[in-house]
Amino acid sequence: MRKPAAQVIALALCAALSLPALAQVVYIRDTLYVPLRGGQSTDHRILHRGLRSGTQLTVLDENPETKYSLVRTQDGLEGWLPTQYLTPEPVAQDQLDDARDRARAMESERDAANARVRQLELAGTDLQTQLEAALAAEASARNELDDLTRLAAGVIEVDEQNRALATSVTALNQEIDALHDANARLSDGTRQDWFLRGGGVVLAGLLVGFWLARRIYNRRNTGGWS
Repeated sequence: MRKPAAQVIALALCAALSLPALAQVVYIRDTLYVPLRGGQSTDHRILHRGLRSGTQLTVLDENPETKYSLVRTQDGLEGWLPTQYLTPEPVAQDQLDDARDRARAMESERDAANARVRQLELAGTDLQTQLEAALAAEASARNELDDLTRLAAGVIEVDEQNRALATSVTALNQEIDALHDANARLSDGTRQDWFLRGGGVVLAGLLVGFWLARRIYNRRNTGGWS
């Protein structure tokens, strides 16, 4: 009897020594697949082999005694499953997936916003370049306008000078015409004066000749010439 007892103790010690080597930390999977049945027990026919944890369902009825609930899937399939597998909140994995989806969406929005900011910065740079070009063009146009204004002022001054010269030329032409008329009148007056003078000389000569002839005649008649 002692010998078997010693063997049992030896086996127990061996088992105790081997337990730490076999021990392993494990976790229950969060993902479950719950069968949907046609009744409120495991003996009823399975309508769906496994609804994945996180599947959205609509509770139609609940039996506290059997701890089963009548549910309807989004596809319209109705059946019974244990109430313990139902929770009013999404499962942690779904919440994590949603959080990851929201994080990815936020990252996408952030990337889109950054891209939009870069586009706006580029557009701002283009607008700044266009503004500088417009300002330069405006300055050039102002310089050209100033040059044209000065040229126009010079043209106006030259035009006024031309008009003044034209007026002077007209006045000079009128004076020349007046001088021509005066010269013509003087020429006519000179000719008339010479004609009158010539006529006077001739008349004087005639009178002198007539006087001499008469005197000669009188002397002849009075014998003054004998």
